[in-house]
This record gives sequence, C-alpha cells and structure tokens, in this order.
Amino acid sequence: MTAPFRLVVLSLFVAGFIFSGCTGSASMGKASQAPLDSPANGSRDLFVEGSLSAVSGDYQTAITQFQKVLAAEPENAAVYFSLSKTYVALAVPDSAKYYAEKAVEFNATNNYYRHLLAGIYFDMKMFSDAAAQFEKLVAIEPSDTRSLFFLAHAYLADEKHEEALETFARILQFDPSNENAQVQSLWLELKLKRYGAAIHSLENMMEANGTNNKLQLTLGELYLQSGKPSKALQIFRKMIEETPSFVPAWIALFETYIEQGERELFLTELRRFYAIDTIEFPKKVEAVKLFMIRAENEPSYSGHVHSMVNELVMYQPDEPSVYVLRGMSLRVQKKYSKAQEDFQKALELNPENLFAWEELASTFMLQEQYHNVFDTVSLAKKRAGRSSLRLDVFNGYALFRSGSHLKSVRVLEKARSYEKQDAPSWLLVQAHITRAMAYDTLKKPEKSIEAYNDVLGIDPENALALNNLAYLYAERGERLDEAMQYAKQAVHAEPENPVFLDTLGWLYYKTGDYRKAREIIETALSMEPNEPEIYEHLAEIYRVLGEPVKAQEHLDKADLLRKENASQESKGKS
Repeated sequence: MTAPFRLVVLSLFVAGFIFSGCTGSASMGKASQAPLDSPANGSRDLFVEGSLSAVSGDYQTAITQFQKVLAAEPENAAVYFSLSKTYVALAVPDSAKYYAEKAVEFNATNNYYRHLLAGIYFDMKMFSDAAAQFEKLVAIEPSDTRSLFFLAHAYLADEKHEEALETFARILQFDPSNENAQVQSLWLELKLKRYGAAIHSLENMMEANGTNNKLQLTLGELYLQSGKPSKALQIFRKMIEETPSFVPAWIALFETYIEQGERELFLTELRRFYAIDTIEFPKKVEAVKLFMIRAENEPSYSGHVHSMVNELVMYQPDEPSVYVLRGMSLRVQKKYSKAQEDFQKALELNPENLFAWEELASTFMLQEQYHNVFDTVSLAKKRAGRSSLRLDVFNGYALFRSGSHLKSVRVLEKARSYEKQDAPSWLLVQAHITRAMAYDTLKKPEKSIEAYNDVLGIDPENALALNNLAYLYAERGERLDEAMQYAKQAVHAEPENPVFLDTLGWLYYKTGDYRKAREIIETALSMEPNEPEIYEHLAEIYRVLGEPVKAQEHLDKADLLRKENASQESKGKS
C-alpha cells in the first residue's frame, strides 16, 4: 500500500523545523565568548588595539594588527582565532577556515576555537568535517545539548539520517520535553519508515504537549502504515464524532475503506458525509476533486470516485458543478457521449458557467471534433457573454488543426492579452506554441520566432520551443551560435527524440562540421526511418562530403516517402 498523501504533507510540515536556528550563525555562536591565550607583554597592546578595531568594524586595520602579533608569536592560537572571526565578519570563508584550523592546531583543548571551526565548516557546506568537530565537542561535554543539536544538523545536512536520529535521541535523554528534538525525531522516523517508533514518539508528544486534530490524524495514518487499520479507523471515527465538520478526518476514513476494499462501508459513510449540513457544499466538492486527482495515478480509485460524484448528484440535483464533476469523471473513463450530456445539463442550469463550457470543449478536443469545438466556443461567448483564455486556446488549436491557419493566429494573437492577467503558464505556453506553428505554416518565420521567444519567456527550458527556434535560425542562417545552444538544450532534455537530433545535426552542417552532422543525423534516421526531411538533410551532407551516390539514394527515399504520405492523406480525406 502506498503512503497516504496526507502523511507526506505532514512530513513536509515537520521538515520545516529541521534547520531552524542552524544556518548563518553557526560560525559565530559560542565562539564570541572565547577566553584568550594571553599574548606576550610586547604584543599585548597591539592585540588589544586589533580587537578594538574589529569591534568598531575596522576589519582591515584589525587584520594588519593581528598579523603583526603573529609575526612575533607565530603559534599564538588566540590571534589565529581573532583573525578567523574577523574574516567571518568580512564573509571570506576560506581565510576564516584557515585561521580557525590554525587556532585548533595550536590549542586543541579550547572548545571555543573548535566551535568556531565547526561552524565555519558547516557554513561552507563541509558537513562531514563539521560533524567531526562537533563529535569531538560532544565527547568532551556529552550533556551539552547545544553541541548535540549542531551535530544532529550536520548529520542531516550530510544526509546521514540514522546518525541524526540517534543524536536527537541523545538530546531527549537529557531534555525529554524538548519539543524541537521531538518533532525532528518524528520527522526522521517517518523518513526512515520506522512507523512503530514514530507512533511511540507521537504518543509521547501528545501526552506531554496535548493533542489536536492534526496529531490525531497523523497517528491514524501511522497505524495504517504499520498494518493496523482497525486502530486507524477507530481514531478517524472518534474524530468525526467529536467534530463532524472536520473534513480531513472524513477523507482519511474514505481512503481507509477504499484501501481495505470495504465498499459498502465506504458508501454508507459517504452518504452520511453528504448529509451533514454543517459541512459547506464547496468543501464536499473539494473532497471529491481530491479523490479525482488520486484516481489519475491509482486506477483502483476510479470506481469509488464515480460513486462519489453520482451520490453528490443525488444530494444536489440542482447544482451545476456536480454535473461538471461527473462529466469529468466520465471523460476519464472515455465515456464521451455521457460526459457531454452532463456538461450540457450543467449549462442548462447555468449558461454562464465558463468552466462547464471549457470542459465541454475539452471533450470535443479529445475526440478531435474540431467543428464542435468552434460551435462550443461560439455558444459560450453568446450565452456567457465572455470568453476565457482556455476557450480561445482550444479555438485557436482547433482552427490550426483544421487548416484555418490565418484564423488560428488571429484568435491566438488576441489570447496574448491574457499574459497581463493571472493566467496559468502552461496555457499561455500552449497558445504561443500553436501560434508559432501556424505562423510557420503561413511562411512567416519572423512571427514564428517571436512566438517561440514568448514561450521561452515563460518556460526557458521548453524543449519543443528550443528545438523549433533553433531550426528556424538554422534555416535562416542567423544567430547560429545561439541556435546551437538551443538545440543542445533540447537534445539534453529529450536525447531519444529524432526530430531534436536532426535539428542539432543540421546546425552542425550549417556551421561546417559535416562529419559531426552526418553522425548525429544518421542516429536520428535510425530512430525515425520514415521522415522525409531527415533523408533530405542527410542527402545534402553526403553531397558536400563528396558521396553523390549516397546523396541521390537518400533524395529518392525522401521523394518516395512524401508521395506515400500524400497518398495516405488523400485517402483519409476521402
């Protein structure tokens, strides 16, 4: 059984405590109170002057004065320590580390020097070295919880979770009520999947600090993970009895019944959930949506989700949103006709529901019924009195796929105005990519380049836009260095994509590296042997390499494939 999604959320919540109070100040901390190794009489005044300069913020003068003391006393640990602190203040970590190491070298028994060095190691992300220093400090003072905390954080940063957990356990031996150590121990037990230990830790926390709904919910989830569903159900039911409107407890209950195959109990409790007036209707809808998302990754949930929406329709037959939900559920099952009926029912109840119009258009899109998409968008504008970015993108894409390229770009140019609004980035990307492809078909490369740059302005790593923009530049023979970088990025993102490999190879041809171009495009052809353009590119490369026979063979193959493709298209239209 997979870990329930609420348990993952709790783990992330607990993880928020992990690094509190650890970073940034680790290299200063206790060391600022360090006692000094007394310098000789001749250097004392100079050392004091250096210390006063450092306190006043004149760090360069302080460094000069400390260096003069070192010239006279090259093994004075206190001066190395003071120099290290000065470089910490100047944010020069390498120098700070060097002088802290020297301070410890010349006085290994001074805990303040070692604390400073350990903190510098931590801030420099040298976590193993930091842990080694904190381990030595803890060996000297086993009950020093401050050093133990630093040690635990160093282990965590170094991803040594077992050692970190053991260290937090040592902290709790000296300070059993330390809530920070309790929370972090619990987080580690969850991460290490030690659910029995996590239950024990959580029960101790609840006993010491009191309980609340979140802690009880987590305890129930832990019982599920440790194979004790009856105890989990007992907790969830008790929570519902005490607070019937606490929706997370209901969700946990439903999930447990689904996981245990208790369909009848699931339906009984679901009906009780819908019947509770103190739970607002939107919260009931959100609960259904949550399980719909779950069903996308776990098909075993699909049947239960459909039951949830069917029951909701029975309880709220006059609410448009329940028909939209059921339509979405039916569409996932590819029952498109029934899904359309539900979307249309929702629109009968509320013709201004843009989301219902969008879902209806989406259903037609999935079936490639582009004329129905046009009609749906047109009706939406008339009956709702407005459109939406999603409807415009559907309309533009349907026009493009139907061959109405000029109409498509007109629609999608209007969609650009949505960029100033809070529109989903993925939808804007789709709008710009469709616009770019339409302009490319219309032989307007400047406009196509502009559209692909709009994509990269939103999603700089969009592989399709990177590839297509690179190819446009290659064909125009401009900005080839930039185009090469784009093509390499696209191939790095999708190394098995023959189209992307072809573009990269073609750019090597354009920049004069013909042998590299042949190698890459031959690889592309082995992956996609039915693409005429790849044969044409390879034919041109063979020509410039002085192999005319191979060049002609590839041109002939390209011509044959184009004729076959044209024949298939004409049959499809007829």
